[in-house]
Amino acid sequence: MNCSEKFKYIRNFSALTLVLNAFFTMPAHADDAQLRACGNAKTAKDCQLPFQQGLSPVQVGLSREPQWGYVDTTGHMVIKPDFSEARGFVNDLAAVKKGDQFGYIDKKGHWVIEPRFTHATDFNAQGTALVVTDNRLALIDKKGAVIKTLPFAVALDSRGFAGGQALASVQTQVSPALWNASTDRSLSLPDDVMALDLPQSGLIPAKKRDSSEEGYWGYLDENGDWAINPMVLKTRDEPQLNGDVVAVKTKNLWSFVDRQGVALNKEQYKSVRPLASGSWLVTGNDNNKQLLSSKLEKVQDIPADQSENILVWGKATLGTGSKGIVIIGADNQIVSLKVNKPQVLQQGNHLWVMQTEGKAPQVAQIYDNNGVALLNDATLTALKDYQLRPLGTVAITDDVTALPETNGDVAHSLPWAVLTPADASKPPAILTSQGNVLSDPQWASVEISGSQAPLIIHTQTKKTGAVDASGKWVIQPVYTQITPFEGDYTWAVENANNTDVKHLIDRNGNAIEVPADIQKNAQRLSSGLIYYTEGEKEAQRWGLWDIASKSIKVAPQFTEIDAFSEGYALAKTDEGWGVLSANGSWAIAPDAERSGKFQYIGQDAFTLSDNDQPGERGALASHYSLYSAQSGQALATDLLARPQAVGQNHWLVQPSEGGVALLDNAGRSPVSKAINASSISVEGDWIKLSFAPHYGAIDSQGYWQIQPLYTAEFNFIAPLNLSRAVSDGRTMLINDHGASAEGFEQAQPLNSMMRLVMNDDEKGETVLYDNDGNEIQRFAGLDSLQADKASSGVIPMRDQKGLYGFVDQQGKKLIGAYFDQVGAMSNNFATAVKKSTYGNLLGYINTTGRFAVLPKFDWATDFSEKRAWAGGKGVVNLLNADGNVQAKIQVRCNQRVIVDAKGAYLWPAKAPTCGSGGN
Repeated sequence: MNCSEKFKYIRNFSALTLVLNAFFTMPAHADDAQLRACGNAKTAKDCQLPFQQGLSPVQVGLSREPQWGYVDTTGHMVIKPDFSEARGFVNDLAAVKKGDQFGYIDKKGHWVIEPRFTHATDFNAQGTALVVTDNRLALIDKKGAVIKTLPFAVALDSRGFAGGQALASVQTQVSPALWNASTDRSLSLPDDVMALDLPQSGLIPAKKRDSSEEGYWGYLDENGDWAINPMVLKTRDEPQLNGDVVAVKTKNLWSFVDRQGVALNKEQYKSVRPLASGSWLVTGNDNNKQLLSSKLEKVQDIPADQSENILVWGKATLGTGSKGIVIIGADNQIVSLKVNKPQVLQQGNHLWVMQTEGKAPQVAQIYDNNGVALLNDATLTALKDYQLRPLGTVAITDDVTALPETNGDVAHSLPWAVLTPADASKPPAILTSQGNVLSDPQWASVEISGSQAPLIIHTQTKKTGAVDASGKWVIQPVYTQITPFEGDYTWAVENANNTDVKHLIDRNGNAIEVPADIQKNAQRLSSGLIYYTEGEKEAQRWGLWDIASKSIKVAPQFTEIDAFSEGYALAKTDEGWGVLSANGSWAIAPDAERSGKFQYIGQDAFTLSDNDQPGERGALASHYSLYSAQSGQALATDLLARPQAVGQNHWLVQPSEGGVALLDNAGRSPVSKAINASSISVEGDWIKLSFAPHYGAIDSQGYWQIQPLYTAEFNFIAPLNLSRAVSDGRTMLINDHGASAEGFEQAQPLNSMMRLVMNDDEKGETVLYDNDGNEIQRFAGLDSLQADKASSGVIPMRDQKGLYGFVDQQGKKLIGAYFDQVGAMSNNFATAVKKSTYGNLLGYINTTGRFAVLPKFDWATDFSEKRAWAGGKGVVNLLNADGNVQAKIQVRCNQRVIVDAKGAYLWPAKAPTCGSGGN
């Protein structure tokens, strides 16, 4: 099977829609540094280019603007230096720059296509070239006629049809994507969409490109059709849709229009914020804030110093500022509370507002999720005599879109706070769930280490009990010790006849009978289970005893077991980690061939990383698997990142073969993309993905031959026409139809040969292959064959000592490894450095390995069309086919001049006259 038969076509996860966002790397202008470099022979390597079609571009001007012309193989200037940039001739035309624009000349220096392009590339053999005109990338023919204008999104930041190649690498800004996990669909986008956002009021904000870098915003419906045309809204900034009202921004001010773009009022605002109720929070030109109804009628002024930060809190909107807070309810009811430097805490579905000024924080008020104040004045006054510790609160720093359901069962909820009196002679107190301060003279201290109800109280008589959220005793203080609750049960110790007796009790203080052997070996409580052990040290095993049924759920068999969460627990046997279900059976059975510990990610799904165990993969990146606890099987393996839950029973995954996909609970990928996302946003069932620009390749007519899946440009090497291709960190070898070479992903093609080179990392060797994929020869050391310098059927080779020689395409040694550096063998010459004899100077060796041109140059180019340029000792030399000096470039009177081997002037015709001495 030859190499072409080994290619397997790449399958895209999904069709790539090309959008318009052109980015263009222009050719570098010759700046002062470059001009100075050209004035010194030691640094002038890039000031004359290789010969192509008998001519070489040469820069001669050294002041202000560069001046490029063309010399022939004798060194005569045949096209006068009249260009600020110049390239070599390809297919009888050369791209040159006159002033700020490019055009094309023929070999006589005549304009074939007048300069009118901001960029231009070589012509290919089919007679087309890529140019930039009117900020668009276009294909032109040899008469300069535009035959195809490419989309705005396509840009040329590569060499285009380099050297007349059949394909040109171009880059395109890949369209964003919007996926829906509830429908398993990807939103179909128009070709010119350059950006989008998550839905607003049932429509999708999308930006329609109208230039290379800009566009107007509108709204798409769920079918990808324009529901609100961008040309109706005419805004460069993303609008805000709330019901039938659209806020659009123009000239830094916001105004309101309907879905047809008709203005709804004449007012303009500095900022607008849509609220879940359909209302709007706006900031006027005077910096005052107002609440507007869905009909844009003023509801109320909002204090600016109480609404500097705006957050979503359930169905309400919460504003906080340096002077207080504002709550805007779902029905536009407004609560305003003035308090200096407030701290806002969430406790279930309650909102705490704390006053942080002073020695200790004090509660200013507590609100329910309807904005109703829960503390009366008497309670607020009473609280000033206590240091307050809220139970189960978290600081609100971000949007809280969903609040927990109200729990009216006081037995299963804690009081709101524990209160420590300022007067140490007084007993502790609690703030009950009715908003009252409650204390009892017999209370000595309150246990605050637990996070579950009931609340444990220690009495003055050294007894312990527990109270519910209202402060009522639910466990009478008859015990000497009660462990904080973990679930519905805990351990309590009672002293009877001077003997401590341990009981298992429920939340109401009822004792549960436990077999003596289970109680003796009990280790912890969790999810209505007693975790107990049998055996000692290495032989110790864990089992589970079910409290409700008073029976063994799982006999001792685990070497480790974690607590249950959402009906599952991680457990380890001698075969490894598995997942237990609530009934004690394996949801995911352990497997001796699988290592690592599962991690729960919700919705009956677990992930497993091959790097969860220290030292297992060293510094290598983790790969992940996704398992379903319902089926007990893997849904996906070899993922590059931990899956992310989306909606119900869907996960966003990054497969090792590249790209990103949405996975369902059957392991299928209803929607996917063949490239990695540069950013991902998830909200409910929706996933928004953005992508960085990627490279593809177009043919001479501008059609995609290789889809834009890659992050680096291509360089197709003849005669196999293969190129290395990089796709989001993965490297492969592809042909000029985009098919990948299976098994040779890391190989490099060799110029001028039907050969491939690839490292054998395991053996530390470099392998030379033929076109059939057969091994020809092995060489010690990785990268010992210099594939990038292969030419004329010869390959530079580095030996174990770091010295270079040459081998032929059969791997046979042609020139021994005697040199510290070599270039490509071209026209029977190759540059070489031999430090032991000549130091760091470059010379040229011939095919026998002898120096045909002795090392005396600071730099030297490879031969091209039997000519080469080499610089040293103040002179740039043009070498002919025999390696002799044909002509020289020297600096005279702040310009570069060309003389023949005897010093006679070739350009200009006579020696320049220096105005003030010169050189």
